[in-house]
Amino acid sequence: MAAPITIFRLFRYAPCGHELLVRVVRPAAPNAVQTALDDADRAADATADRLRAAWEGSRLRAACPHRHTPALVAEMQEPPVGEELHGPGDRPLRVWRADTRHGAPWAVLGTAPTEAEFWREVRDDCGLLGLGPLEPAGLHDVHFLTDEDPLPDRQDRQDRQDG
Repeated sequence: MAAPITIFRLFRYAPCGHELLVRVVRPAAPNAVQTALDDADRAADATADRLRAAWEGSRLRAACPHRHTPALVAEMQEPPVGEELHGPGDRPLRVWRADTRHGAPWAVLGTAPTEAEFWREVRDDCGLLGLGPLEPAGLHDVHFLTDEDPLPDRQDRQDRQDG
């Protein structure tokens, strides 16, 4: 049985450079049944797409008048550096991103006060080192959203009703 997998996907929006980081969980599925694994992948993809579309419709369009084109710029399927990405989302966050030897979109992501601290934590984690991270890391100002958060459009409507 394949265990659930936490997936982080970083999207960049042209032409402005806004960035959205989503965290979703791919459900467990039996390894011996390819259709079940495919269904689990599709479920994770659908959840990420739903979060991205909700954020675009409720937050991005309200904040920026341009027409945006999203692009997946990073993905990680390992526990990240730092505690911030394990907690609740629907908030702005500063995230370090290091490309890997495997090429785009594979990356190592995490939070740390400095790039040096980010690399110290990466070097202390054999799982992250196995991804082949490449220096330097870049710091990204993202909006962080998880599959545990209320969808932004639903929460925004609720806030308007309560206010």
